[in-house]
Amino acid sequence: MPIPIPIDPWAWPVTRKALLWLWLPILVITAAHFLTPDTEDWLHDILRRLYYMPIILAAFLFGLRGSLAVAVVSSVLYLPHAFMMMDHQGSMLHHDPTGTANKVLEILLYNVVALVTGLLVEREHRARAELEQQMEHMREIEAQVIRTGRLQALGQLSAGLAHEIRNPLATLKAAAALVGEEVPETSPRRRFVGILEQELVRLERLLERFLAFARPAALQVRQVEVSEVIERATAMARPQANLRGILIEASSSASVSLSCDPDRLAQVLLNVLLNAVQFSPDQGLIEIVYERLARPQGSVHVISVRDEGPGVDPAHREQLFDPFFTTRPEGTGLGLSIASRLMDEHGGWIEEENRPEGGAEFRVVLPA
Repeated sequence: MPIPIPIDPWAWPVTRKALLWLWLPILVITAAHFLTPDTEDWLHDILRRLYYMPIILAAFLFGLRGSLAVAVVSSVLYLPHAFMMMDHQGSMLHHDPTGTANKVLEILLYNVVALVTGLLVEREHRARAELEQQMEHMREIEAQVIRTGRLQALGQLSAGLAHEIRNPLATLKAAAALVGEEVPETSPRRRFVGILEQELVRLERLLERFLAFARPAALQVRQVEVSEVIERATAMARPQANLRGILIEASSSASVSLSCDPDRLAQVLLNVLLNAVQFSPDQGLIEIVYERLARPQGSVHVISVRDEGPGVDPAHREQLFDPFFTTRPEGTGLGLSIASRLMDEHGGWIEEENRPEGGAEFRVVLPA
């Protein structure tokens, strides 16, 4: 029967599982020792060595502390039967008939086996944890490579479509302007001309976003203060936030500089901020926090955007940065995709997680 590993493998053996698999067998072995006549040498040899089973099992279930605890208890329970079994008249009762040296060595081995097994299991546990961490990192890299390839393919398709649409759209705008000149201001059809011109402008802006996604301009990298980038993005996002009474607060990050394209990084931060504004409640708070952290892959600059919205639906997490994925009817699904692509060009990435107190946190991570 397989024995499941407990959630905390380094806890003390005081659980129901420990009672069933460790302490109960030890009590049975000890009782059998006391009840076995000293004429049954072979049975005493077997019982004395059965203590190793719960000791080794404790190492696998509870680690070093568990195996040592079980070894000490086993030694204490075995001692009376090994050396001190006397009746009230001072006569020796039946006891373990093996020699004193064997008994002392057995007790010593209980604890040595517990120490060695516990250390080996602990080392194996740490190695497995490191392997799982490496595997998780490899899965993240693989997902990023797949997403990057998908973005590149989609970018090429978008560039082709945008190029084909751009010329007819320019013709439509020119035609709409000519029609507008022919329709008098007093005509009831004038309203439709205005709608036509507004929609053509909206389509042109959408086309520009497609082109920005498909063929982003080359990075103009230079040293810039983090506060400058945050202030630029915040200034552009604040008008939309003010419409709903949302407050944007940024922590001080003066005198901290990083190497980046400030225009592109500000665009990344703006897209993340606008996403936070869209999902924040009215009169909510959005915090921008800068940190420099040590990660397994090296030192990184991290700009975190924390909102008080509903958080990210776990079912949408895999698609969050996919182009054209949006949960809002009026959204295009390009904001976070463009931000993610720009971070790829910087050699960085965007992380997200739901906050325990509510809301989401997006982290713009740039290698130092």
